[in-house]
Amino acid sequence: MIIPPLSYRISAEPRAHLFRVTLSISEADPEGQILALPAWVPGSYTIRDLARHVTQIRAERNGQDIALHKIAKDRWRLAPGHGPVVVHYAVYAFDRSVRTTYLDDQGGFFNGPAIYLRVSGQEAQTHAVLLEGPEDWQVGTALPRQSGAVWSWGGFEASGFDALIDHPVLMGPLTLLDFEVGERPHHLLIQGTHQADLQRLGADLTRICDWQQRFWGDAAFTGYHFLCMTSTDGYGGLEHRASSALLCARDDLSGRNEDHYRRFLGLASHEYFHGWLVQAIRPAVLGASALDREVLTRDLWVFEGITSYYDDLCLRRAGLTTPAQYLCGVGKELTRLLRRPGRFLQSVAESSEDAWIRLYHPHVNSANFEISYYNKGALLALCLDLSLRLESAGALSLDTVLGRLWQDYGRTGIPLPEGQCVGIVEDLAGPALAGRLQDWITARTDLPLPALLAEMGIALRLRAASGPQDEGGEPAEKTLRAWLGAQWLPHALGVQLRHVQTDSPAEQAGLSPDDILVALDGVRTTAEQLPEQLDAVPEGAALRIQFFRDNILRETRVTPTAPPRDTAWLELLEDVDDVVLARRRAWLEGTGAVSETSRCASLPDGG
Repeated sequence: MIIPPLSYRISAEPRAHLFRVTLSISEADPEGQILALPAWVPGSYTIRDLARHVTQIRAERNGQDIALHKIAKDRWRLAPGHGPVVVHYAVYAFDRSVRTTYLDDQGGFFNGPAIYLRVSGQEAQTHAVLLEGPEDWQVGTALPRQSGAVWSWGGFEASGFDALIDHPVLMGPLTLLDFEVGERPHHLLIQGTHQADLQRLGADLTRICDWQQRFWGDAAFTGYHFLCMTSTDGYGGLEHRASSALLCARDDLSGRNEDHYRRFLGLASHEYFHGWLVQAIRPAVLGASALDREVLTRDLWVFEGITSYYDDLCLRRAGLTTPAQYLCGVGKELTRLLRRPGRFLQSVAESSEDAWIRLYHPHVNSANFEISYYNKGALLALCLDLSLRLESAGALSLDTVLGRLWQDYGRTGIPLPEGQCVGIVEDLAGPALAGRLQDWITARTDLPLPALLAEMGIALRLRAASGPQDEGGEPAEKTLRAWLGAQWLPHALGVQLRHVQTDSPAEQAGLSPDDILVALDGVRTTAEQLPEQLDAVPEGAALRIQFFRDNILRETRVTPTAPPRDTAWLELLEDVDDVVLARRRAWLEGTGAVSETSRCASLPDGG
């Protein structure tokens, strides 16, 4: 039997929330092998200091302990010497997310970067993994299996460290749903309490995956795993080369709430789309990283923004949502952007570049000076798609651009250089549109959505919010009359401010996040009563607000103003000519998908 140069034995100890790992190195560097744990997780661009969860670590050679020196927060050096080395370490796993590790008596999950030590200089070697745990548990992973029954503990193997960490593992009592798309086996594995409508999920996921495979015309994977954890109110996803890790609220899977069910389908659609755009069409600057420090890029709008544009558009084109439902989602996306004054202080390129210190570290003032490359990136992708369609009379679209990306970079395995997406647009549509695209990427201004949507027979309407929970996307019979310029949460004493918008009446009155409003003009307030109390104030009149800050009762005067028209909804116009109707149908129905408009790129038919 051939013994792999590197092997990991991982034992799950649910009650202690620990993964115990034994790493065997057959040929350690005789001058002192360096071991390192990644500092960040691919697909999630922030330093996570994963090594802080390593609770104990030691090494031995020939059964004798050897020195293991910590040379950085996430790096260790073995004492010099010859012969095989065994390293024992434990990882505390109690972070219920798709990025790190979680383990309790109901099941567990780990993402590779959070658990596998990198053996410096041996990253290209074969890495073997033996997984062990409770006998009645099952195991789901796309990591190639070498031993053990399907869905059981056993042995696995990866061709190198990059492949090893790109196959997360789900474990526990699992619900399994198998389906086939394009002659490729697909699996949905669910861990945790749920009441999933498996028949509906199977049918709908099949339609999503089928549409995306036909859209691209090919795939870089031979099979796919959706690894899903459920919790009370969780939400998140992370893409991998042949799988995705998903976290959702357990009720999302039942279908009882249609909005929540579509939210899960959109999440699965998003991560599956990444199987092409991120996993196959890879950003060069990020792919070259050793995951030990920040890597700045201005192109995350390409990989996350475009994917965020297509995740819900896929549901529409696959027939899982109506045009009105899709446009409602676009309206909500635009509303989120319009409510962020930061859109005038940060471009989508800067948002991408600052992801490491901002997007994953939100705070009470974030909306005032920053945006999300997911959010504005998706709306920018919409602008680009509509512009390409309009200026080429339907011959080009963003689908065409993705077709070129797949042909030139996805199929070939050549990493995508920084900024190359603009170059492809210039090659396809000319310098004028490429120049406008560059402006949209770098400018700190609003996008030209109203005019572009009008050309599709869609009116972009703006109104005031109808209340604190109004996310936009739909018309409202009644809207607020008075605006404080703050977001709040219920508090036992009254109302706790969560966010104060810049240049708002609340800011001008000196109110701050975490202030607890207890009374308006001496009358007690609550989160439910506050909107009505504000609306009752005569226009232009000031009122006294009593509030606690740091347990000290204070008072200020505030003059509410008319609320801003920052709530968007889109209306499908019926009185449009046949040209506009055909243009709109081609966009929303997908008659210009990669598999159709990119025949010039010689893409084959999808499976």
